[in-house]
Amino acid sequence: MTRTSDGDHRIVLGADALRRHCVVLVEALGVAPSDAAATAEVFVQAELMGEESHGLRLFLQILGRIAAGGDRAATDITVIRDRGAIALWDANDGIGQVAAARAMARAIEKAREHGLGLVTVRNGNSLTTAKHYALQAARAGMVGFVYTTASRRVMPPPGGRTPVLGNNPVAVAAPAGRHGCFALDMACTAAAVERIHRARDLGVPIPQGWALDLEGRETTDPAEALKSMSLLPFGGYKAFGIAMVNDIVTSILGGGVVSGSGTGFQPYDTPMRVCFTLQAIDVTAFQPLDEFERRMEAFLDRVKATEPIAPGDRIVFPGERALGEMARRSAAGVPVVAATIDGMRTWAERLGVPALQA
Repeated sequence: MTRTSDGDHRIVLGADALRRHCVVLVEALGVAPSDAAATAEVFVQAELMGEESHGLRLFLQILGRIAAGGDRAATDITVIRDRGAIALWDANDGIGQVAAARAMARAIEKAREHGLGLVTVRNGNSLTTAKHYALQAARAGMVGFVYTTASRRVMPPPGGRTPVLGNNPVAVAAPAGRHGCFALDMACTAAAVERIHRARDLGVPIPQGWALDLEGRETTDPAEALKSMSLLPFGGYKAFGIAMVNDIVTSILGGGVVSGSGTGFQPYDTPMRVCFTLQAIDVTAFQPLDEFERRMEAFLDRVKATEPIAPGDRIVFPGERALGEMARRSAAGVPVVAATIDGMRTWAERLGVPALQA
């Protein structure tokens, strides 16, 4: 066991063993093996990328939601429309990770036929990490786009006192040759709520510009921010506008409920009714893939060649740190917070499966 600079005790686990155990836990809740694998992979990849706020900590909550029925164990998709390059699905409150992975797979199929594929899904649950599905397209030689609403109302309009929209993440990924993949993933708030929970747990302030208190004043106290659950959009009206666009191309286009209409992950027995749109563009409809990748390499090289303000700093492009960390942890192991492992052992005991061996 090691102690990190943030004070957490961590245990290093092999990535494959961690992945297998997560699949076993999901299967024990009555989820089909392929769906269990798709669900677990999202959270394991987040942990591999060092994005713990969207990793195993949230995985434990998804187990709770599947057990309670908020995420139905059987993700039964109803195809409402399927015409040419587009499709409209109803996920019927199934597991968000499963519905999103299937939707991107269908978008990729359509893109191979039409050059572009787009699938909009209503009545889903949280897909948690938007770039996971954008990368699904990038690894297939395509440019992937993901737009999703968020269930909980957390973001006020510029000048507004109370929240009205979810943080509505958007992600874009593209193959980039020797650079791997470009992968942008951003919520429309200045910070995800999980980061504010983390600041509260560590007893540290949050930066100015992240959140408002109950009186509508900016606060650096994470506890006050969590009481109000009023998170500011990055860039003011610009990000709020992006969040509105996300609703337009997901919930409004798909005939679902708009963002901020639910309660978030809890209570576990309540469907989130999230909407998402997944899009794939087949690069080869425009040019050979190797040519596109060479152009991406040159483009990213140009960005990385920028002189840093602080000598010795390294310029990185979106996704570079996360994918680099994923490669490192895949080889060296994943340092998992001990309390999270305890939570997984509790679930293993409850479900009657072997506990995770550290």
